[in-house]
Amino acid sequence: MQATRPTPEAPTLPAAAHADFTLTTAEFAALNKIKPTSVRVRLSTTGHYFGVRPLRCANRRLLWPAVVVKA
Repeated sequence: MQATRPTPEAPTLPAAAHADFTLTTAEFAALNKIKPTSVRVRLSTTGHYFGVRPLRCANRRLLWPAVVVKA
């Protein structure tokens, strides 16, 4: 029998913080007047979109805050 290691828990945000992340990638892109592909490419290369980081859901979707980015 192998010893089991405890799996690290994913960091969670308080419930109030989840309320701020309500936009899908397409909605976030529309709010910022850009293409959703631009958001995805920037996120994959730098880990954020001009300082804005999305909330990664368990189903692999991204939820973004309703923020207009000034780049």
